[in-house]
Amino acid sequence: MPVTENKTHCISEHIIALLNDTSFPPLVMLDGDWGEGKTYFTKNTLIPELKSKGYKCVFFSLTGLANINDFKDRLLSASYIKNEINSEEGNSISTIFTSIISQFGGENGGTVASILSGASGLVKESMLSRLSDRTIIVDDLDRITDKKLCDLIIGECLQLSDDSNLKFIFIVNDKKNLADTAMKEKVFSGIVRLNKNLTESVEIAFGEYSWFDTYREYVMKAIERKEIKNLRVLKRASKKIDEIFKVLQCDESLNLHSCMSNLISVTILVIFYHYEKGFSESDIWEKSEYVNMLPNEKNKKYQYADLVEISSFLTREFISYCVGGSNWYVSIEDFGRLPKNGCPIDAFIFSAHFQHDDLSFEHKVDTLQKFVFDDVNVPFSKWFEASYFYYFLQFHEFFSLERPVLSDSFEYLVKQKNFDYSDLDRRTHRLKFNSENNFVYEKYVEQRDSHITEQEQDSHSDVLTRMMRSWKDVDIEIYRSHQLKSFFNQFSINQLTDCIDGWENSDLLLFSDFISERYKASNIRSYLSEELDILSQLLCEVNIRREKEPAGRRKGALRLLKYNLLSAQKTLNTDQ
Repeated sequence: MPVTENKTHCISEHIIALLNDTSFPPLVMLDGDWGEGKTYFTKNTLIPELKSKGYKCVFFSLTGLANINDFKDRLLSASYIKNEINSEEGNSISTIFTSIISQFGGENGGTVASILSGASGLVKESMLSRLSDRTIIVDDLDRITDKKLCDLIIGECLQLSDDSNLKFIFIVNDKKNLADTAMKEKVFSGIVRLNKNLTESVEIAFGEYSWFDTYREYVMKAIERKEIKNLRVLKRASKKIDEIFKVLQCDESLNLHSCMSNLISVTILVIFYHYEKGFSESDIWEKSEYVNMLPNEKNKKYQYADLVEISSFLTREFISYCVGGSNWYVSIEDFGRLPKNGCPIDAFIFSAHFQHDDLSFEHKVDTLQKFVFDDVNVPFSKWFEASYFYYFLQFHEFFSLERPVLSDSFEYLVKQKNFDYSDLDRRTHRLKFNSENNFVYEKYVEQRDSHITEQEQDSHSDVLTRMMRSWKDVDIEIYRSHQLKSFFNQFSINQLTDCIDGWENSDLLLFSDFISERYKASNIRSYLSEELDILSQLLCEVNIRREKEPAGRRKGALRLLKYNLLSAQKTLNTDQ
């Protein structure tokens, strides 16, 4: 028998021995911290062992209990189903009750409870007196916030155990339990501490997954680092990691082992900060940004340095997924920076230093050096990331100065590279390097922003070309990409009037409808206020054209556009 199973078996045997000790009342307390797995142990180990020894078990929770009558109702509804009510008299109370239960579906505890709530005290007491030969397992005594009610429940169970062959097991976090200490010492034959160790909790939470044996070391290390024993938290983590594993498996371009070994610790850390420390999604995101450190934290060891360490793997969507936010499933686009298959640079950057012997390390630095200094056609983000890693190793003297010094030739290297910007997507905006006071990062941001600006200018030129041809060509695109983002202020009044002059009447009417819908929201001013000036100019130009136009469909279209522009102007004008 495995060690974990042997220990839980011993706990069950201890509880059974206490229940059978006739020198004490047959009431036992199973104690353990919240989330430690008391209910899991009870349902999966204790109850099966009790049943194997011939005990009839009844299990129910005290959550939401208001008074002692509620307790009696819950006890009866959990204990009395129609095939267990035994009466020798045809017209006895229990026979009548059995008939009622049968009509309403006696297997349903909720149905029984609703019937009991309307029953007289005589009926309830009669049914309670007939209870016998059962082991009643009562969960969540610690959730009763009224000390008097807590003592009443224990007292009621003590009385019931005296009058019949009833035994009681209370599942409780004794630290939070309000029951009177003297009463507990008098009533309970013993208190059994679950005291599940971390390894046992991990086995319960993760043991069912096929990937666990492969990544056991990484799971244990991440959990031990934060000493997480709460079984509920661990089960949430294991479920999330299992879904992540399934997604990663489907992408053959990724290094599965490296991705999993990193994302296991990332997922567990995010879940720890949310469920154990109460951090929101935005808290986790902001604290993982080194630049968000408060001024008085700059010269101290950063309290959340572990979040900064994993920042390259994080996106807002991934954090939301881990903590049960709006992103309820995960896709490959939701991950941060992930190591690729067959890429020696990724293999080196994402590996731990202790995984290499001296000769292997030098070979990997050779490959890194060649990529940084000699290769010309390189992925943009990966090159800067590799450059920082080379600088990091050099700064900390992991190799001799016989190798070229990056800072001496960095500006020259950047100019010589033929960058492939296709890897500059949203997943690599948080790369695996420290941004604090670092010339590599500063140059990365400069080059990245320059490239993005150039792209936007190209896109701007393309949109204008298509917009001058027809508004229909850009209507849906602009609606989707600029719904809450300024757009028209990117153009001059001459460019916009050239568009209007060249449009068909149908384009004018469609554009007028777009203007009408765009500024309807009451808070739209906070998003599109920068468009006020250009729209005011456009309103004047449209009005001039409308006055010159003879009656007809075009004049009508210009008239509608005038009113919609006027309405937009009023919405955006803070002075009105």
